[in-house]
Amino acid sequence: MLYYIIKLMAITAIKTFFNKISAEHDDTIPRGEPVIFTSNHPNTMMDPIIIEYTCKRKLYFFAKSTLFDNPIAGWFLKQMQLVPVFRRQDDATLMHRNEETFTKGYEILKQRKAFLIFPEGISTGERILSEVKTGAARIGFGAEAGQNWNLGVKIVPVGLNYSKAFKFRSDVLARFGKPIILSEFRSLYEKDNMEAVYQVTAQIETALSKLTINLKDLETQEIVEALETIYKQELAVDLGLEIKDKADDFSVTKGLINAVEWYFEHDPDRVDIFKERLSKYLRLLERLHIKDEFLDPSTGSTSFWARFKALSYLIILFPVYLYGLINNVIPYKFPRWYASRFVKYKAEIAPWKMVIGFAVFLIYYPIEIIIFASITKSVIWTIIYTLSLIPSGNFVLKYIHRVRDYRQHLRFLSVFYKKRTLIYELINQRQEIIDFLNTCKTEYMSAVNLPLPKQT
Repeated sequence: MLYYIIKLMAITAIKTFFNKISAEHDDTIPRGEPVIFTSNHPNTMMDPIIIEYTCKRKLYFFAKSTLFDNPIAGWFLKQMQLVPVFRRQDDATLMHRNEETFTKGYEILKQRKAFLIFPEGISTGERILSEVKTGAARIGFGAEAGQNWNLGVKIVPVGLNYSKAFKFRSDVLARFGKPIILSEFRSLYEKDNMEAVYQVTAQIETALSKLTINLKDLETQEIVEALETIYKQELAVDLGLEIKDKADDFSVTKGLINAVEWYFEHDPDRVDIFKERLSKYLRLLERLHIKDEFLDPSTGSTSFWARFKALSYLIILFPVYLYGLINNVIPYKFPRWYASRFVKYKAEIAPWKMVIGFAVFLIYYPIEIIIFASITKSVIWTIIYTLSLIPSGNFVLKYIHRVRDYRQHLRFLSVFYKKRTLIYELINQRQEIIDFLNTCKTEYMSAVNLPLPKQT
């Protein structure tokens, strides 16, 4: 009973925290069969909740043993179907206790159930896939061998991709890979069990690298993020893809990462040229306090009527914004303040925001409702007020976004009229970067034998 209550609360929390949670290829997930899900691990506590929600299977979770150090926390986590994994970096003297962990894994698979394990063994919050450990393959093979290869154990790789890993109301995409069938490695395992383990682990690592938008190293991150800002939309249009479609968005970002890493390896001089041009362009953008999107000709100019509608929207709906702000400012602001003050690691920022935010909402909303009910003494108005709390809070976020866009637009117009020469210089720099990238794109696609987009 406790499990289902906590699960409902956890799913409610992630659906509140994220704007959209999507899944791809979830139709390939085996049902009613023993499955080991293996995933990258960018966001600590959120990752297992998202995977269980998207895979639509009841899961056990393998987690680092240090989470169980507190007896009360340990008891609670075991009720939530968490299984401790004893890592060398935590305490090498406890590694022998992983025999218990493996035994528990065998039992789960023998009962044709499923569990989730994060084979990297760590969560850094960076867009880098760490070395994949052998635990998942070893448990899977051990279970199969112990049941004379009659279980049909499959390993399903999962790639978690966050649009902005630490931001409230961002998006997340779970991409499920092709199941790895362990029985297909039976002859190899019986001949050389460690070689079979290494081959399956290598397949898991390869699958995760394809299912995620992680980078090989942090050196490429700055360039990829800049390309996502400046070039992503144009590239998507050129390739006939739609950024709003999560699958297309993933494909474009993955393509950008592959291209950047290819140039780092094959033509580092081009990378240096691009970094120099990019740095010059970004410095001028920062100096003028404007965003790249206002220099993109594909966005078109904003008409007087469009500006009038935007301003009217902000004026007319300001009372709604104010209402939502009054009712939600503390629950929205407190988690961000807490994370900035007390959370040290990137991978824990979003989870703590979610946990603290959910707890504050559970306390704050009832207090507001009780106060409102005591003042109005009306059941109907109290119900209406209660139902308005969450929508009004969401509207605040949308309104703030519109205000920022409008202020940026006014800023751009002000700079344009006062410093036209600098704006024209910026536009020229941007176009030079786009032309340079288009040339690199053509060369890269030819080099790796990708079909070039048709010219229109």
